[in-house]
Amino acid sequence: MKQFILWTLLLLSTAACTVYKDYPIEIYKPGEIAYSPEAKNVAIVYRNFKYSSDSLLHYYKDDFRLKKAQKDPENLDSILVSRCMNELAKNLKEKSNFEEIRIFPELFKPHTGDKLPALNMEMVEELATRTNTDLVISLETYSSFYSEYSSTAEMPTKSNEVITAAVWAVYNPVEKRLIERKTMIDTIFWNGYDAEGNYRRNAKLPPRITALKIASQMVGENYSKRFFASWQNVNRMYSVPPLPDFAAADELVQKGDWDQAIMLWKRYADDSNGKMAINARYNLALGYEMKDDFVTAEKWLNAAQQIATDYRSKDDLIMIIKYRQLLAKRKKDIVRLNQ
Repeated sequence: MKQFILWTLLLLSTAACTVYKDYPIEIYKPGEIAYSPEAKNVAIVYRNFKYSSDSLLHYYKDDFRLKKAQKDPENLDSILVSRCMNELAKNLKEKSNFEEIRIFPELFKPHTGDKLPALNMEMVEELATRTNTDLVISLETYSSFYSEYSSTAEMPTKSNEVITAAVWAVYNPVEKRLIERKTMIDTIFWNGYDAEGNYRRNAKLPPRITALKIASQMVGENYSKRFFASWQNVNRMYSVPPLPDFAAADELVQKGDWDQAIMLWKRYADDSNGKMAINARYNLALGYEMKDDFVTAEKWLNAAQQIATDYRSKDDLIMIIKYRQLLAKRKKDIVRLNQ
């Protein structure tokens, strides 16, 4: 009895030391844009719109000081937009069922404003007629900004980055409707380290114009992924309370040995383990998701939610609900992929 009391006190005293870790997984996701399979001919157009406040195309940041670029091409915006649209078209041609993809970067004259409304359907129909297409993809606006930084004690190499912002829209002229309008903001970063985290003393960073071009191509590539199924990297979270069995399960997770990790977690999944059972049940849900057993994963997630509700553990309930949403989305995606 004394041993049980001491063990219980240990759990209570160390619960605050629970570590939460991310486990990276690769999942196959369907395209996000539900366009008609009958759409075969696509027009990619550029609205040529700039917000009134978007005036830094020919500027950059040097260690947090704003500077004006020298010898920029006058048509820099056109160069970057063209690269973006061409990369989108290339990826769609390679990985979608479209038969013809045509690019129209200059249908619209340059214009600015404080608001960017969607195109009205009459204009979309006219565009489709002029371009002989049955789906219109519009790059509504595009902007990018370059920054560079000197080395510091924390970062022994120089670094630079490009922040991009693009608004995309997809119009169905046949059904006269807007399929999607999406803002995408990304940061592309370079420094003196390679992909494995190794420091490269003589690493060369891309100069400003080159970096802007690379970033613009990545914008087109990233948006293309919304049209077709692709593998994507996501993270799942699991907990490691300060107990030997959970530490051992953590090592097994890193090796991908989910069966053995599940055996260890099940030791703590009973109601008699109190709040520790929340961690065990949540981890078990992840374990069974990794085994593609979604029914059992949901069972354990329901069990985790039940005990978290009993203990009124708000943080655990938020974590469980978020995971439930991710699991439901993945199940729905699998159904779509199998149709």
